[in-house]
Amino acid sequence: MQVREARTEDLAGIQDVAARSLTASYSHVLDEDVINHAVEEWYAEDRLETELQSQGTLFLVAMEGGDVVGFSQSEVLPEVPEANVLWLHVDPDHRDSGVATTLLGRTQEELEERGNETLSGYVLADNEDGVEFYESHGFRKVGERTAEIAGEEFDENVYARTEEAEILETREFDGKTLYINRAESSRGSKGPFFVTFSDEGCENRYGYFCANCESVDNAMDSMERIHCNECGNKRKAARWDASYL
Repeated sequence: MQVREARTEDLAGIQDVAARSLTASYSHVLDEDVINHAVEEWYAEDRLETELQSQGTLFLVAMEGGDVVGFSQSEVLPEVPEANVLWLHVDPDHRDSGVATTLLGRTQEELEERGNETLSGYVLADNEDGVEFYESHGFRKVGERTAEIAGEEFDENVYARTEEAEILETREFDGKTLYINRAESSRGSKGPFFVTFSDEGCENRYGYFCANCESVDNAMDSMERIHCNECGNKRKAARWDASYL
């Protein structure tokens, strides 16, 4: 098996693996139409081509016999030593054969070479295999969030693996002490948004910290959108999002 950076000629294989993997992992909680819509939205050819060319994305594929059998899609956060594994998909016919472990290992190596010290991953709580996978590979659960899919709410776990960097950052804003959870982020058009809390235990959510302009006067609306009032940074979805599905 070979693991390398994805190329444009891999697009059809990536789309096929994504569809088969999502169906195998989530068909017990999501309708077929929702899964198909997600694949069409996230893995459309023009969108994939943009992702492959983006300096803020690491896209690796696992190849066997000339076919794509798995891939990882990670977001590299600008100006901070952190990255998020947005997706790690393996063809159901190639699961339990070490593909996922090899992909995750290579993903971590590539991101560490780029200077990333903290790696986070997300998985729906109902995906028991995904939860077990992260926990068995040294990740610890650092938070939870709600993913709204086709009008229904699902619990999503946030996992992180860190060597040196602190996951929770303390900042003062207008005389208030706020805590920025670097492991819980959303992609933005100009930079990531990080969830902020008013307490160190991360129980009282305050809003969102914009990494582009470092403002905190931002909130998510009822349509799951985040828009920075200072610099115009907008949330860019790559996972479950009601406004996309």
